[in-house]
Amino acid sequence: MRPPIKKEVLILVITIAIALNAYTFYTAYPQTFKPEFSCLARDFSAYYMGEWRLFHNPSEIYNPQSLPGDYPILPRAQPFKYTPSFLILFLPVLTLSYQNALNAFDIMQLALIPILGFFVYKLFKDKNLVLGSAVAVIILICPLPSLQVEIEPNNALSSHLITLSAQNFSPNYFVGYSVANAHILQVVLLVGAVYFGFSKKPLLSALLLALGSFDPRASIIALPLLLWFNRQAIPKFVVGATICLTALNLPFFFYYGIGFAFLKNGMSGVVASQLYQYDWIPFYSIAALTAAEIITVIQSRRFGFQIQR
Repeated sequence: MRPPIKKEVLILVITIAIALNAYTFYTAYPQTFKPEFSCLARDFSAYYMGEWRLFHNPSEIYNPQSLPGDYPILPRAQPFKYTPSFLILFLPVLTLSYQNALNAFDIMQLALIPILGFFVYKLFKDKNLVLGSAVAVIILICPLPSLQVEIEPNNALSSHLITLSAQNFSPNYFVGYSVANAHILQVVLLVGAVYFGFSKKPLLSALLLALGSFDPRASIIALPLLLWFNRQAIPKFVVGATICLTALNLPFFFYYGIGFAFLKNGMSGVVASQLYQYDWIPFYSIAALTAAEIITVIQSRRFGFQIQR
């Protein structure tokens, strides 16, 4: 297939995937107007409450209990678990009321999906079409089953497989949108970091890695791929990422001990071992990009060897 045709087909695949992602948002959006559980508000409540406490009760940001003086979120806000840097990224939400902020955030995440599609296109427009199309579907739709792992109140480990259903072909995005969870934003930031590494822009790659590290688990998984794409400027990338991560997080260690509270509570074994459907969006995306790059390198070296012979 001629390169221009390959690119047009890849654009078509990405466009269809974006449209299906938008349809998933359309089906999930009505869920955002009601509580996630009878006793808990949706995931977004944790972000809003964390931001509220930053200004009104900073020493209690990681306290999972409802406290006097909290912003009224019914039935109860979920606990904040992300790194302190997320509080900087999320500052604008307090300009809106809780429900308006939740819906604006969800719509913003949907608006970022075409940018995610652009990153995928730039990474694969000159590579194998089938490989690029498969990665595009995995990243933009995530039509894969996911293992939900969580800790029960009695500290017992509970897990079950979330499989595809006729009503929902994109279960991970559906749950992510319905609870307004930030892992959709995270996949945009991490795939963007990969793209800028691929584009020989190590400092931009480092910045997006730092911004996307509010859940460090996915960032750690992405690090080998990022080092590979930034291999011609590893010192610049590593120093840039270190500076960005330090600048975004270190001040919180001196402001009411927020950083220490995160290390104590946010990085506990219970929190770190919990996996929900939306957590798999960045995990699957990074895994797909890594596998695709390994296949591309193997194919290119095999082809180069045959040319030499």
